[in-house]
Amino acid sequence: MFKKISVLLLAIALMLSVPACSMPDAIFSDDVRSGEENEGLSGTADIYGFKFTLGEYELQLPINYGALSVRGWKISEAAETAEDEQPAANPDAKLYTEESTLESGEYSEYLPLARGDSIINAKFYNDGKKPKVITECQVVGIRLDAEYENVPAFIIQKDNLSIGCKYSDVENSCGNPSYIERHLKSTGELVSINDVKLMETEEETVSTLFYKLTDHSFISFVIDTVNGVASSVAGITVENDTEEYKAYDYSKEYKYKPENIDLYKGPNLLGKQYTDFAYKYEGNLYTLPIPVRNLLDNGWEFVREYGERIPIGTTVDGLIMRKGNMAVRLMVHNYDTKYAHTAVNCYAVSMEASLTGPNVNILLFKGVTLGTSEKALVEAFGKDYLKKHTIVDEEGNYIDAPQYDMYEMPDMPGCYIEKTVGEEYTVYSCVMPDDVSTITLPVSITDIGDTGAGLLGDIRKHIDIYIDNNTHHIFKFYLQNCPEYVVDENKIIEEQMEAQRKKEKEEWEKQQKEKEAAANNG
Repeated sequence: MFKKISVLLLAIALMLSVPACSMPDAIFSDDVRSGEENEGLSGTADIYGFKFTLGEYELQLPINYGALSVRGWKISEAAETAEDEQPAANPDAKLYTEESTLESGEYSEYLPLARGDSIINAKFYNDGKKPKVITECQVVGIRLDAEYENVPAFIIQKDNLSIGCKYSDVENSCGNPSYIERHLKSTGELVSINDVKLMETEEETVSTLFYKLTDHSFISFVIDTVNGVASSVAGITVENDTEEYKAYDYSKEYKYKPENIDLYKGPNLLGKQYTDFAYKYEGNLYTLPIPVRNLLDNGWEFVREYGERIPIGTTVDGLIMRKGNMAVRLMVHNYDTKYAHTAVNCYAVSMEASLTGPNVNILLFKGVTLGTSEKALVEAFGKDYLKKHTIVDEEGNYIDAPQYDMYEMPDMPGCYIEKTVGEEYTVYSCVMPDDVSTITLPVSITDIGDTGAGLLGDIRKHIDIYIDNNTHHIFKFYLQNCPEYVVDENKIIEEQMEAQRKKEKEEWEKQQKEKEAAANNG
């Protein structure tokens, strides 16, 4: 089944989350603002094979530690002594030895492995169900830095990219990155993500280009700068925690289209308000939930094999689709009432966009997009948004919660907005009532149990908008809309009557044949 992927926590506590979606009866606005299209997204599937050459050996992540140790790379004194030698060492990082243990699902920090006087950094991961000694865990990341004295020969098997190659070589080979971070050379402090500035500075910076599928499946290139101009690759990280899958042929499933797919009606315009799940994503207009085949038709493709069949009425997390170097993680739901299906014939019930990947061009109601200011977002909610609710605890007492506000939407019964202020970011959660359903299927709702309800949480329909507290601009969207089934009683009755008529006809024909046979025998 699909693998669940943990939430990504970045240095500035930006995180990715799982979105979800639905198919509302929306009234759309005439105010459609087109954003710039993300050009230059070339086919770069080969870079995501996570293959590289280290010294004289060709390797692919993930890999067993033993495959490195037999080639001379070992956790030894380097792990205890290299802390001061590492350019970006974390003084609070845990030091590891060959006797160190990782808990189930735990990742290590990057730690030094030595072979002779050469040092690389490696990340370990315990994918088992019990604690393991680190030497029994998988190596899921390899990092090299040009500032080490003896950098081993290291080549990404994509046009021979290596330490010292030019900035232009990376972009020519791999296309536009998923996103770019700039850090101060002196302190490593984050300066900007893409074009969004987190701080003003005139100091020299370095840029890191990320080509990313998931939190732990990416390749990054640190680009040194000279007088503010990008020059050469000064560091490379290759990280992947998932075994490579073979692509599956979904052409047969694609030819068969379940009846419920025809229920989807995409929008012609953006929605007027946040309750309209009508938005623009990489140049295409969608309404959530989206048939996965619509994403395939618009250039998205499966990253790995997803040939497992999803049971009737089930929600599954972890489907990853890619368009160029933009990769998005989805939840999908099987709305068919007769058969289990692969993802091709299911609906995507979630979508995401983030400055730190997937940095997808997204446009929501009233021009809200990545980089929109908090002030503009509040204005887009409308004047009714200013009506405030008081927070009450379970015992009915009023709570002084300065970091949490709730606002109702008088024109939208049952809808409200929660505003939660954290240390580094603020979240506006736009919540909609779950009982507003628009998926009509000829089946009783009691006939289908949603085994994926735990993935959806208590709320099936919401949009989470993340604001960076330094810049006061949007850095992430998390959309979820998974409507429940609606009973079409008339269709159920018609089908039952038709089945009864068919049964009676078959019984009559059987009796007639028996009479004819008896007459012939007599």
